[in-house]
Amino acid sequence: MPNDRTLAPLFLSRGARFVEAGRWAQARGFSDELVLSQICWGLELALKANLLAQGCTDNHNRRAHRHDLIKASFAAQQLGLPLGRPMEWLLADVGPFARRHAIPEALARRPDLLARHGALELAEDFVRRVRRSLMGQDASATPSPTLLFYPG
Repeated sequence: MPNDRTLAPLFLSRGARFVEAGRWAQARGFSDELVLSQICWGLELALKANLLAQGCTDNHNRRAHRHDLIKASFAAQQLGLPLGRPMEWLLADVGPFARRHAIPEALARRPDLLARHGALELAEDFVRRVRRSLMGQDASATPSPTLLFYPG
């Protein structure tokens, strides 16, 4: 049976599709709620793709990270994936709401959330960076994660 690392490209592909759907929806005037939801789902899958490629199991991602962008991003950073301040700020603003499927609440608090962060551009760039990371990865040299929990 193949290990869960083989799922990483599939997760990344699906994540990229969600981000592309967000771009498509925004260009056609759909609601910010729909656009931001697509972005969050795409980021979640891209983060999990990175974690899978680093040796996390799909089961671990489901149990430990669930839909929590903050936990998944913290784990990815522990394994060497730099997020950069703009992505950290976006995740801090939207992560707690995405975890609860409360995107409308996030937008009610910050109606300019998409534009404020350049969320689509950040998500597209993040997917590209994860893709480059996966393409250059040597699975035999990948460390086996042990901590990968958000301390809090």
